[in-house]
Amino acid sequence: MPNCQNCGSKWTWKDTFVKMFTFKNKLRCPSCEHFQYLSKKSRNQLSLFVMSPFLIWVPLVSFNVPIQYIFAVEIASYFIVLMSMPFFYRLSNKEEPMW
Repeated sequence: MPNCQNCGSKWTWKDTFVKMFTFKNKLRCPSCEHFQYLSKKSRNQLSLFVMSPFLIWVPLVSFNVPIQYIFAVEIASYFIVLMSMPFFYRLSNKEEPMW
């Protein structure tokens, strides 16, 4: 779980999960109300992590697995990725550029 870089408090899974869907660059700390930003490393890891269900899909299609199984595996993998994403969040006090 992410820790606030300002006050040091550890965010809960629920707080982090809810903040994932705000689609903003700034995340407000639930305890000290200061703005936090996703770190560059965290954004890079999350972008690769979100692609992992697609990478599972490719071998399933190439081995002619029935489409019902492919859909079931894809839905399960997207659910697992979505539920585990808050564990990969790391915060920073300032916004870091991607380059």
